[in-house]
Amino acid sequence: MTDRALRAAVAQRLLADVPVEARALTWSQLDAAPAWLALERDELLALARRCGSVLAAPALRLWIAGPLRELARAALGAPWWRALRSAPDWPALPEGVPGKLVDWPQLTTAEALAQQFTEAGAAVLLAGLPHGALRHAASRRLGAVGAWVMPQATALAVLRETLALQAEVPA
Repeated sequence: MTDRALRAAVAQRLLADVPVEARALTWSQLDAAPAWLALERDELLALARRCGSVLAAPALRLWIAGPLRELARAALGAPWWRALRSAPDWPALPEGVPGKLVDWPQLTTAEALAQQFTEAGAAVLLAGLPHGALRHAASRRLGAVGAWVMPQATALAVLRETLALQAEVPA
């Protein structure tokens, strides 16, 4: 997709989903918008969920209890869970992100865990954007966002790892 086509796709998506916020954007902000902002809502939330699982991968590797692993498999889908578990070592978690199993909220359903991954991933996607109108528009599209703060470089690294792993996993 050309830069112009991407800009148009992002603009159309934002105008459709968050029209008030979209009207506040400049051409230069649209030029800087990442391709994921043009994704359909379900695809965007799936990307966020996967980013959240990559962010949490160091903690997930410590999950040895069968019921917890089954929850994660159900929340993420078996192909993604297998790929996530078999990927090489992940970088250390950013400061403030729960790194041990006991630090994670007690969840009893795959839906609740999927929501937690999605909110963590939304925090990753937003942290990769500069502050301002574009981030605000993206935030409105993503919905609930985890309260985790991380450096932009960390967020972009998690997104890069997610996209690389996603390219290897069948849809």
